[in-house]
Amino acid sequence: MLGKKLSQNFAINIVSMVLGILSSIFIARIGGPAILGNISLAMSFQVLIKSIFTHTVNSAHLKMYSDDKEIGLKNFLFVNVFYNIITTLLVLLFVLWNRQSGQGTFTELQINLIIIFILQDYLLTPLYIYVTDQSSKLNILRANVIDFSSQILINIAKIVAVVLGESEIGIAWYIMAACGVSAVYPLVQLIKSRFGGFSLDVFKKYIRYSLSISTSTIAYGFLLSFDKVLLGLYAVPAEAIGYYNVGNRLGILLMSIGVSVGGIFLSVFSQNIHDKNHDKTLEQLSNYERYISMLFFPAILFSILFGREIITLVFGEIYVRAYPILILSLLFALVKTLTIPYQNYLFANNQFRTFNRGSIIFAASIVGGTLLLVYLDLFNDLTISVALGLLLACLVERFVFVRGAAEVDPRVQFMFHPRILLVFGALAVGWLVAEPFIDADQLYLSYGIRAAVLLVALPLGFLTGIYTRADVQLVTGFVQEKLGKKS
Repeated sequence: MLGKKLSQNFAINIVSMVLGILSSIFIARIGGPAILGNISLAMSFQVLIKSIFTHTVNSAHLKMYSDDKEIGLKNFLFVNVFYNIITTLLVLLFVLWNRQSGQGTFTELQINLIIIFILQDYLLTPLYIYVTDQSSKLNILRANVIDFSSQILINIAKIVAVVLGESEIGIAWYIMAACGVSAVYPLVQLIKSRFGGFSLDVFKKYIRYSLSISTSTIAYGFLLSFDKVLLGLYAVPAEAIGYYNVGNRLGILLMSIGVSVGGIFLSVFSQNIHDKNHDKTLEQLSNYERYISMLFFPAILFSILFGREIITLVFGEIYVRAYPILILSLLFALVKTLTIPYQNYLFANNQFRTFNRGSIIFAASIVGGTLLLVYLDLFNDLTISVALGLLLACLVERFVFVRGAAEVDPRVQFMFHPRILLVFGALAVGWLVAEPFIDADQLYLSYGIRAAVLLVALPLGFLTGIYTRADVQLVTGFVQEKLGKKS
């Protein structure tokens, strides 16, 4: 039953992310890079606020309910209202700072959008409370359906607004209307619910729990949003932020899938620890790295070879300048995805101090690394500097968490399968070195060389032992099984 609920949760998350990508494609193609840039900037502030407040208090409620099934909802509601008040004060301070500061700050349009998107989060408070409460009671399918319905309405609102030719403000208000509609059913259900009494001690416990589990959530929120916030802070034009967002989307999508898959390891590692089967844990870490690398590296190689064509086909030729961001985002998505099991490994082994320390270092690396590279501006393009900063931050995170895991079990390695990186890295670097010497007008030569690189990858993988006969049998067996079911 639990496996079925997890698979349903994973499937719904994937569909929600695909819908988000599709709405972004509509905005990019019809609205243009400036509209996409301003919308993505405002949404980044929304994500940042949610990661600091909303997500942490939701996780706190899951913990509180597991400890006491009679906890009720009144204290949970009061904590949400309390955090909303803090958010309001922070936003007001931000607006005052922006008005008083000089150059290098946000435009009036961007400030208005940020405020509207924060208000949307307030409007969705009943939905957040209801979905979290249903999840705490293991009504996961109901919670997912309600959340999924909200995402559908919001993405439809984006598409309709763009098709009707609305500006950024118009799109934001359409989304606001969708949020209002999404909150109706949860609000009605909450009114019927048992709220219980208010307790100052329970209220404080909510705050304490939300703060104690906030480090990882905040760090992940920074990874998703701080880059766009920083670009806005440095007054990067909205068009450039739009290009950045296009290049960043595929990496975020793959990383989100990796987060959904990697989260399964917490229960798996906990069971291994209970059974004292540490060899099995080590084998699972190695196998996870191998299979993720075998999937990601070919995808990254393909994107390096044909990334410009992919961007042109999906978003339009105007967004080709997002190509370097696409590659860097795929690389940091790979590093982040490979690190997730080590976070769960530390958590399963009750290494909470090491876990929190790693999350704090990761968040600091995101802020410090991106600020440093933006200050240096080595590429004369702040968007590339920010994307490289995120990649370096993810490498720092991996080093910290793998080192923490190695303190628990010295057999843990930074990379179990470096050969995959060497082979695919060599092919990618080879093409990047050769590309400048190929005349842009020689399309047949260019496509021929790129096709040859792809064709060489598979036999080279077999020769170097990356792929084995067992892998081929696994894939062919899976395909035959699926075809057999269809027939």
